[in-house]
Amino acid sequence: MIDVTYLKRLILNRNKDLDLKLDEISDLLEYGSLNRNEVIKFTEYALDLAIAEENRAVKESLFRILLNAVTFQEVAKTVEWDKLANVIPTLDAPILDYALTIIGFSKNQKFINVIEPYLHSPTDYIRQTAAEALVEINYDPEKSQ
Repeated sequence: MIDVTYLKRLILNRNKDLDLKLDEISDLLEYGSLNRNEVIKFTEYALDLAIAEENRAVKESLFRILLNAVTFQEVAKTVEWDKLANVIPTLDAPILDYALTIIGFSKNQKFINVIEPYLHSPTDYIRQTAAEALVEINYDPEKSQ
């Protein structure tokens, strides 16, 4: 089970094992068979936390959780990512890498304009991630068969 209340308590309490607990959540999203509606609610809440988080390590862990939710629980098309698209210009490279990938998995054409500027990033892997995100947005499995 994936629980918003548990994540809320973890973030509010900030125990010394926070990073370990966030990694456990990330693993659960990667390997668990979870209730889709719970994962969607959890992902939406984690997105709000990730955007607001000021601690860089915690922020990165939250973005890893988001990436695992979209990659392994396939909620990218169901969660509204406008909030993420709006903060993309404020993110530093490692977290930007996660954000561009997530936006790509959304398959939402409206984010193409958000991603395209990063095709000219001075950072190689950000350019690569932006290109992959655009491919992902435009990928249609029906047309590839």
